Amino acid sequence: MKKRKVALRRGEELESQSGYILRPASLKAILSGKKELSDLKEHDFFLDIIQKGVDMRLGLDIASLAERGHVNQIIMISGDSDFVPAAKLARRAGIDFILDPMWSNIANSLSEHVDGVRQCVNREPENKNDPLHIDNSSEPISIDEDLDLDDEL
Repeated sequence: MKKRKVALRRGEELESQSGYILRPASLKAILSGKKELSDLKEHDFFLDIIQKGVDMRLGLDIASLAERGHVNQIIMISGDSDFVPAAKLARRAGIDFILDPMWSNIANSLSEHVDGVRQCVNREPENKNDPLHIDNSSEPISIDEDLDLDDEL
């Protein structure tokens, strides 16, 4: 979040989220008597968190940057077809729109409206060799040197 010219958008957690959920295989083992409640371990659960509002925030950022001409390239890490209108708007404004789906499938409707797809981040363990990996970064950029995109929007 403190990298120059990088903006991170976070959503909001829903109040109704249940948190940790028992994995279906573990539940089945308990119900069939193959596993006792006392046998449950951390790997028997998964964290169920969904952020809401991220797509809208990113779409508004893209539209604002495109309309104001603040950027000439956007690299978006997603594969969600909800971003088709934002990608189209950015490209009509002359912005080079690159997509990094982080190893996920890309919706056909989105792949038609981007200028390129690039895997900017390698999967583990290869990602640890990347010069931008947090373990390989040099001195962190101070907040004073950092460009605060929120102030420009």
